[in-house]
Amino acid sequence: MIIVIIATLSAILLMGIVHASSSIEKIRLHWNEYRCNPLYMPFAGMIRPDVDAAENFSYCTNAMAGSIFGFILDGIHQLFSTTVGSLGSLADPLTAFREIFTKLRMFMLSFASSTFSKAASSTSVFVHYLIKIRDVLKRFVGEGYIGAFLVNAIVDFIWSFVTLFISILKTFVFAMLAIAIILALFQPELLVVAVVLASMIAASGF
Repeated sequence: MIIVIIATLSAILLMGIVHASSSIEKIRLHWNEYRCNPLYMPFAGMIRPDVDAAENFSYCTNAMAGSIFGFILDGIHQLFSTTVGSLGSLADPLTAFREIFTKLRMFMLSFASSTFSKAASSTSVFVHYLIKIRDVLKRFVGEGYIGAFLVNAIVDFIWSFVTLFISILKTFVFAMLAIAIILALFQPELLVVAVVLASMIAASGF
């Protein structure tokens, strides 16, 4: 009975050795495919004498880490690609929005320049003649109370008209200044123009 058991175990052991030998030859021929297999990593020195088990373990660890980091980097690259694509799709609306503000800025600058140049020219001439008329009329005040009263009434009326005109002009300047403050978030030149014009009106004493 013992002989049968020993013979059976010997046969199984012999078959295992033969199978292992054939498997080892196959693994040696295809070492790059099997070297990171957990079943063969501890026996790397036995399968390939020129490869140490610790060296093979380090190689497999680095290979696994490279695969993991490659997977992570691929995900990050895909995320950045998606983000860049989304930002690219937003570029066209932002460009159109910028063009609108550029056209609005050009219109405001052109309108303000033409309007204030004409208003300043007309007002300066009108005020000059008004002062001349007032000086001339003051010379005739001594000729009579009625004449003086009429002259004073006429001058006050004209002066009130000029004051009204200048008030309207100042209101327009302040409105332009308010608009320019809003647009200054995008084009600071408008704020500079409006502030300069408002300073000129304030310095004129009207």
